[in-house]
Amino acid sequence: MMVEKIVAGILIVNVLSFIYLWTRNQNLMYAIFAVSLLALFGFTVGLEFNVEWRAYQANFIKMEIEKEKNPEILASLKATPIKIQQIWNPELGVTDRCITCHQGVDNPAFKDAPEPYRYHAAAREHEFAKIGCTICHQGQGRATETEEAHAKDIEHWDYPMWANNMVQISCPKCHERIYEKGYTLSGAEMLTVSRDITNGENDMALECTSCHTIRGVGEVLAPDLTEYGDKTEHEFEQTHVLKWVEGKKNKYNWTYQHFIDPPKITPGDPATHMEPTIMPVYGFTTKQAHALTVYVLSFRQNKMPVKYMYSESKSKKATSEKASFITDFERMFPNLSSLPVGQRLFIKTNCWFCHAIDNKGGKISKDLTHVGQKMSQDALKELFTSQAKMGRHALGTKLNFTDDQINALTEYLASLK
Repeated sequence: MMVEKIVAGILIVNVLSFIYLWTRNQNLMYAIFAVSLLALFGFTVGLEFNVEWRAYQANFIKMEIEKEKNPEILASLKATPIKIQQIWNPELGVTDRCITCHQGVDNPAFKDAPEPYRYHAAAREHEFAKIGCTICHQGQGRATETEEAHAKDIEHWDYPMWANNMVQISCPKCHERIYEKGYTLSGAEMLTVSRDITNGENDMALECTSCHTIRGVGEVLAPDLTEYGDKTEHEFEQTHVLKWVEGKKNKYNWTYQHFIDPPKITPGDPATHMEPTIMPVYGFTTKQAHALTVYVLSFRQNKMPVKYMYSESKSKKATSEKASFITDFERMFPNLSSLPVGQRLFIKTNCWFCHAIDNKGGKISKDLTHVGQKMSQDALKELFTSQAKMGRHALGTKLNFTDDQINALTEYLASLK
């Protein structure tokens, strides 16, 4: 704020000198202009060398030097340049400069250091240098000042940084199996608890899919929650009435308070023809309501390339079977292993969540029972490789199928006459 005031003051002085001195003393006017330019230049250079990230980085190097005993490494540390550092991953759309300040995230020697130097325990399982920070934490990765980078109070930034007790929202991007009944994942306990509550482990023994559709499964008595987390704050405000929300009127508080007391938050509004909610009061604790809020905010279109999905060989396998609704669907095909490759892909990659074939599958998107009568294999291939040909919610171009998989899928779909 002080910077803006100083610059504004210099500009005002120049405007006044132009008005007053143009006809009286142009030499003095130009002298004021010259001094102002020099002042602005010096001020700009001074600001560049006094930004907070420089101080953080210099202090981190000092801390490293204090911990190091090896003379060769010490000499290298002392020669370390102070500069903006960046992680760039075009596949994930990540451009993060977070490590410019958070220098110790992958160094166990800094596990007890204060922020922003502290070691991140998740570094044991995550390659930060490859995936960056905003893929999990959100925030404004290109920024280098704390307020702008965290973006918590920037009104028009759609994805501010999650609070520490909200970061589990991002786990399903790579660990999609967390939605399967019985599957466990260290560090995602809130999602596990919420998933089980959603599947009926609550005081009323009601499954949320009795009213809601979630990921292509469920009923339509209540809103579809499949992409609940995709709505930005602005989009949420356009589709929800927030006047009964206590405290800050935002997406989190509306969702959290709706889990606590649904009739209070959605009592109905004749002025907007909004019907009162049919959701009962479950008696959730504040801890459960927060966990459920994290869970539904994790419901997003998954744009993660397949190669970044956590592989089964590295994951902790569930002790139980797949989610019951997936198992039930696959049981409709006793000869699953002998089906054509394309049909197996359609089933195994859960295309049936949205699409039905011969009355088997979801109803979110188009019925594909006779798609081969309307489209050739070449036309279907174009759909899988051109996002512009599909609607905003279509996932076909976002699953990163290989060419062989696209050939197999489109051959199968083209055979459906």
